[in-house]
Amino acid sequence: MQISEFARIIWTLNPDTPRHRELENLLKIGVGFGNPWYGSQKEHWMGWLGDYHTPGAYNRSQTSPTDARAVYNRINCAPMLFWLCEAAGVAQQQLRNSFDGIAELASGRVASQCGALRRVIPWSDVEANLLGRPALSADHVAAADKAVSAARARLRGRLGLPLD
Repeated sequence: MQISEFARIIWTLNPDTPRHRELENLLKIGVGFGNPWYGSQKEHWMGWLGDYHTPGAYNRSQTSPTDARAVYNRINCAPMLFWLCEAAGVAQQQLRNSFDGIAELASGRVASQCGALRRVIPWSDVEANLLGRPALSADHVAAADKAVSAARARLRGRLGLPLD
């Protein structure tokens, strides 16, 4: 799955899943903690993906992977990953197991928390759920692209980066 398709599918997902908020509270990461540029993990994803092919706010290398699997395996924010899995409809048992694995590492490294989730929920499980969604109409593709661009602009604006 290419990044643009991934971002468009994310645009269709519900931003208000219940357990990811519980995880944000546990880890003290995300909306309501610090001063994040995003208002939801959905917006976090869309801004991140919209700025993906540039060094952008995350100072990426120009050799960054260009497919969704690689992006999923590089994200370093457990609530962001968990929201995606929950919103995509991953099985409840996997969500419970990954939540518990992250919770055990709550005071540990963020990379370890994300690794705990990915050990329970591999990209193939997330992708299967995302690809099982109805295809987007041309109007929905345009609306998704507009929303991704807006999230990118918000991210760049918050950090004082040019829109290029």
